[in-house]
Amino acid sequence: MFLLFHLPVGLGCIFVQYHLYYILIGFSDFKSCLPQQELIRTVDLGPFKHIVDDGLELRKAAFECVDTLLDGCLDQVNPSSFIVPYLKSGLDDHYDVKMPCHLILTKLADKCPSAVLAVLDSLVEPLQKTIHFKPKLDAVKQEVDRNEDMIRSALRAITSLNRISGGDCSLKFKNLMSEISKSPTLWDKFYSIRNE
Repeated sequence: MFLLFHLPVGLGCIFVQYHLYYILIGFSDFKSCLPQQELIRTVDLGPFKHIVDDGLELRKAAFECVDTLLDGCLDQVNPSSFIVPYLKSGLDDHYDVKMPCHLILTKLADKCPSAVLAVLDSLVEPLQKTIHFKPKLDAVKQEVDRNEDMIRSALRAITSLNRISGGDCSLKFKNLMSEISKSPTLWDKFYSIRNE
């Protein structure tokens, strides 16, 4: 359903934009953006168990749809009702969901700064976890590179949040910026992203 909706909105279809309210009701108020326990299962692979999340692709598609909505129909979407709990949950989710959420947060910081400022404290913790995450010592190069991409994506979102006037009112965000400035590795990445 999300993929069918994605194309007409992306192309600026007037019919979809006109009926957006009714379409969004059909999406159950973005509940597809949250992890659903009934879609998570454990697969027994002999000596170890593997967790499979069958809802991952659905959440990823939902956030990509939201990203498209922000580009084409921002005036018909209430970003304040979306940021918490949906975006906050996405920022603390799987890699494939975090990446579009960082992009959404960057766009919201630029287009709706007051809505982001209102909940900035609640967004700091998942961003903090992401930039401080360390892969296992025996991680393959692909996992290390993927983690670096995720850190850069989070730092790009933090850079956008840092540009919001009034962001210094959040003590948690000020502490996060202080942590970044004290870490030479993170500061170098942050500085290069800020100057892009």
